[in-house]
Amino acid sequence: MFERRLHVLLIVLTIVCCALVLRSFSLQVVGQAKWTKQSEDALTDEREIPTVRGRILDVKGRELAVDQPCIDACVQYYAIAASHDTKWAPNTDEGKWLNSIARGRLRKRLENYADLPLSQRKTLLAAEAQQVKADIDTMWHELAILSKQTDEQMDEIRRQIVRRVETRRRLLWYRKYNDADKTARQPSFWSRLLGAGPAELDSFDVHVSEERDAHIILPNIDYGLRNELARRAGNYPGLLLREGVIRLYPQKEAACQTIGRVAKVMSEDLVADPRRDEKLVKYTATDDIGREGLEKLLEPQLRGTRGLETTGDTDDESSAQISDPVPGQDVYTTLDIELQKKVEAAFETVMFQAGAPVPKTEMPMPGAAVVIDVATGEIRAMASYPTYDLNRFDEDYPRLIRDQINRPMLNRATMLPAEPGSTVKPIVGITAITDGVFGLHDTIHCDGFLVLDGVTIKKWGRCWTARIKGGPFTHHTLEYPHPTDDLTFPDALQRSCNVFHEELAARLGMDRLTEGFKKFGLGAPVGVGLPEYAGTLPDEWQGPAHERIGVLCSAGIGESYVEATPLQMANVAAIIARGGIGLRPTLKAGEARDHVDLHLNQGALAEARQGMDEVVNSDAGTGRQARLEDVMVAAKTGSAQTRPLRPFLRDDVNLMRLKDENGKFMHDEVAIGTHDSPNPRAPWYRYIGSDEKTLPAHGWMIGFAPVDHPTVAFAVLVEYGGGGGPAAGSVVRKLVEACKDEGYVAGR
Repeated sequence: MFERRLHVLLIVLTIVCCALVLRSFSLQVVGQAKWTKQSEDALTDEREIPTVRGRILDVKGRELAVDQPCIDACVQYYAIAASHDTKWAPNTDEGKWLNSIARGRLRKRLENYADLPLSQRKTLLAAEAQQVKADIDTMWHELAILSKQTDEQMDEIRRQIVRRVETRRRLLWYRKYNDADKTARQPSFWSRLLGAGPAELDSFDVHVSEERDAHIILPNIDYGLRNELARRAGNYPGLLLREGVIRLYPQKEAACQTIGRVAKVMSEDLVADPRRDEKLVKYTATDDIGREGLEKLLEPQLRGTRGLETTGDTDDESSAQISDPVPGQDVYTTLDIELQKKVEAAFETVMFQAGAPVPKTEMPMPGAAVVIDVATGEIRAMASYPTYDLNRFDEDYPRLIRDQINRPMLNRATMLPAEPGSTVKPIVGITAITDGVFGLHDTIHCDGFLVLDGVTIKKWGRCWTARIKGGPFTHHTLEYPHPTDDLTFPDALQRSCNVFHEELAARLGMDRLTEGFKKFGLGAPVGVGLPEYAGTLPDEWQGPAHERIGVLCSAGIGESYVEATPLQMANVAAIIARGGIGLRPTLKAGEARDHVDLHLNQGALAEARQGMDEVVNSDAGTGRQARLEDVMVAAKTGSAQTRPLRPFLRDDVNLMRLKDENGKFMHDEVAIGTHDSPNPRAPWYRYIGSDEKTLPAHGWMIGFAPVDHPTVAFAVLVEYGGGGGPAAGSVVRKLVEACKDEGYVAGR
C-alpha cells in the first residue's frame, strides 16, 4: 500500500516537474525576447522634452504668433477629477494619491508621526484625508476668485480636462482590446501546446500618463497671482506652479480672423493625426493644435518634434541619452501687418451718407477689405472689422460668440456672402466683348428704361442714375449729363448704368454670363487655404420660365442670383489690372502658382480700365470719394440691397438656434435706426434714404492703383453702408494712402 502511494506521489511530482520545466522553457526560451524587453523597460525611464511651435511672421519678418515662456498654475489630475462622489478607497489610484497628500501633511506637521503607534497613525491619516477632500473643494472656489472667474467657468475647465483624459483612456483601451482580441483569435503555438487560455477582453486595467500628471488650469499667470498661489500652495492639494509656454499674438487685434488661434487637441485630432505612429511627433492630449486661420493652415510646418531623455541602469552604472527637441519651423506669410492695421483702422471712421437733407456722418462700420499685390498675387492685407484680441480669446469667447449683431469672429473677407452689385459690371462688359455680342466701340442708348426686343420694361430694369423731373428718365438729369445718352462701355462703367449692363446680360444669356463670372473666379473658393464661401452664380436659379429674363438681367448688375466675397472681388480687380492673367491669391510667402491666360479680349480689358479710371477721376464718376491727389486710382463702385439685420436667437447655454411653437427658427428683429435716432445696439444699421423707406444696402468698391502701372488691387465691402461711393470710397482712400506709405504704391 505504501509503495503504491509512493508511486502515485512520484508520478504527481513528475507531472508537476514537467509542467514547471515546460513553463520555464516557455518563459526563458519562447518568451525570452518579450521578458528581456520588459526587464529593460523596467530599468529604463523615458522623459519627453517639450518642443515649441514655430513662429508665424509677416512678409517683412514681424511676429504675428510666437511661443513665449510663462508660468502656469497646474493641478494634479486626481484633484481635477475629484467630486463629492469620488471613490477614495485606499487600494485605488485616487485613494493612494489622497493618502500620500495627507501623509505628507502629517509628516510635515508632526515630527514624531513615524514613531506613533499604527492605530494612531491610521486615525490621524483618516482625519487628514477628510481635510484634504474639503481643501480640494475650497481650492477650486478660491482659484475662481483669484483668477476673476465664476465657479461655473472653473468647473468647465475641469470638465474639459477630464473629457480629454477619458478620451485618451478609451483610445488606449480600444487598442488593448484589439490586441487581446487578435491573441484570442490567433493564439501562438506554445500557448496552444501549454493550454494557456486567451486573455479576457475586458480584464485589463487601463491607465494613461495624463492621470499621473498635473494639468494647466490657469495659463500664463502674472507675478501677483503667482506669488499669491505660492503662498497658499500648502492648502491647495495638488497645486503646482510650472514653467510652460503660451502662444502669444504680439499684434493683438490685427488680422485676428486671418491669423487664427490654437487650442488643445480633441479626440478627433488624435484619431486623424497623419503622424500618430511617430512617437515624438504625434499629438498628445495636452498638445496645442492650429484650430483656425493661418495657425491651422500652416500646422504641418509649425508643429515641432519633442525631445527624449532616456535613463537606465546597465552593469551597475547609470546612463542617459538625450535627443534634443526640434522646434517647429518659422513660416513667412504674405501679410504686411502694418498695412493690415491701417486698413482695419479705416473702418473706424467710415463716411455714411444717407442722402439729402441728412448730413454725412463718420462712424465705425462693419466690413472687410483685401489688398493683393498685382504682380505676385500675394495678399498684403485681409481685414475684417470689428476685431478682437487674440490673446484674450478664451476669456472673451462667451461674449464674442454671443455677439450675433457685430459678429467679430466672422472673417468677412472670406466668409461673408454678399451681392456684389455694380462691381461685376466690368466682368459683364469684358465677357460680352470677348464673346462677340457687343462691339468694342458699340454703344447702347439709355433713357432710364431697359428695352428688350423693342419692348420697354417699366416694372424693373430701371437705371439707378435716372430721376423724374417733369419728363422721361434720362442721364441728362445727372449733375454732369452725358451729351447723347449713347453710352460706350467706359461711359457705362463711369456712370454705373444699369440698363447698359442688363442688356449685355440679356445678349449673353444665362450660360455665357455664368461662364464669364466663373472665368473671373466667382462661384468657387479662391483657394487661399482658409474656410471660404464659394458664392452663388446665375445658373443656380431654378424657377418659372417667365422670371428667367428678370433674374438674368439682375445678375448682369450683380443682384439676385450672384453672391461673392471681398476676396473673390479683389481677385477680379487683380485679373483686370494684370491684363487678363489669372494668378491664384496666396497667404504663403514664396508659394509657387501658375499664371493662367484667361484669353480675354485685350481691347475690352483696356476699355474696362479706362472706365474704372473715369469712375474715380472724372466729374461724372460714381467713385469720386476715392480720388487722391498723388495717386491715380481706378475703381468700380457697387451697392446692392440686402436682407434686414435679423440674427438668429440662440439659447444662452448651448447657443443653439431657438424655434417657435411651429418649429420655425426665431430671429432677433433689430430695428433700423436713423441719423437722429440710431439704434444703440447697431448704430451703423440705418436707412440709406432721406425718406426712411429705402431698404438697407451694402457698399462696395473694387479697383487698383496706380492706373497706368497697377501694383495693388483691392476690394472693400462696408456692411449696410449704402452706396459704394461715400462709404467704401472713404475706406479706399485710406487704404491706398496706406499702400503708398508702406511702399506698395508709387505716388506721382
